[in-house]
Amino acid sequence: MKSSKIVRPIDDNGRVVIPKHLIKDIFKARPEENISLEVLYTEDSIILKRFQPSCSFCDSCDDLKEFNGMKICPDCLEKIKQL
Repeated sequence: MKSSKIVRPIDDNGRVVIPKHLIKDIFKARPEENISLEVLYTEDSIILKRFQPSCSFCDSCDDLKEFNGMKICPDCLEKIKQL
């Protein structure tokens, strides 16, 4: 895995700008693609991951359907139907 280090200031609103070339390189995003980032944090670190929607019940990312704002995979939907 390629790594590098950059230092970016935090502005008065608590924002940090991530250079566009890093977003493209790291997340393999096309310029026209809107991506969302998932922010994971601990006491002393922050990890940014590309957000991948997943099933509200099992975390599967395959063939999701939406119902009342929840994402549901076909397997969990079938289990719910059997209740």
